[in-house]
Amino acid sequence: MSASHDELVLLQAQMEGLESIFFELHPFGIELKRQQVQDYYNQRFNAATEAQASVAKGELRRNFNTRANQVRNLVDSAESIGDVTNKLNLIIAATCLPQERSRRLEANVLTFCENLIFQNKVDPAVLDKLLVNTNLAASEARLLLACIMFAGSNKVEHGKDVQMSIKDLLASFITLVKSRDLLPRNDPFYTEALYFLEGLSEDNSEFK
Repeated sequence: MSASHDELVLLQAQMEGLESIFFELHPFGIELKRQQVQDYYNQRFNAATEAQASVAKGELRRNFNTRANQVRNLVDSAESIGDVTNKLNLIIAATCLPQERSRRLEANVLTFCENLIFQNKVDPAVLDKLLVNTNLAASEARLLLACIMFAGSNKVEHGKDVQMSIKDLLASFITLVKSRDLLPRNDPFYTEALYFLEGLSEDNSEFK
């Protein structure tokens, strides 16, 4: 399993755009339209430069424009899939390379992601099938990892009256990706999942 440098750069930009949407734009109710996105980052740039006059404005402007472009490009890609207000469409767009977007998702992958993102639950039977699946595409592996990372909850419903931690769920899919060699080790979504899992482990250790 390998990916070209350009493909890895694109995936990294799409992942960062996804993080910006869920951690910076959605919490403030910013509409996912090109001008509203640019206006938001223009305002943040102005606030940052007003607060500290010594900031290198050229470099800061490039940073904010990069972030805005990542979001706008991701929104454009999501629009080719469907409604950009649909959280899952954004995640699908971010986890796919352009040539992968027309590929039909395996039914169990789609069911798992829809249940997780929209209902905060996991069907144990579907989960079991995915964890033994040897035919997952790279884009599906990224999608599964991303949906878990962006689920927005520490626990999910796992069958009737049973809770499963996001940490354990993510660890299971990281193991799957690694054991089946579904993604290269430098894939941005794989490395981000490793960092995410490490962060969850550190958070849990504080309460022991």
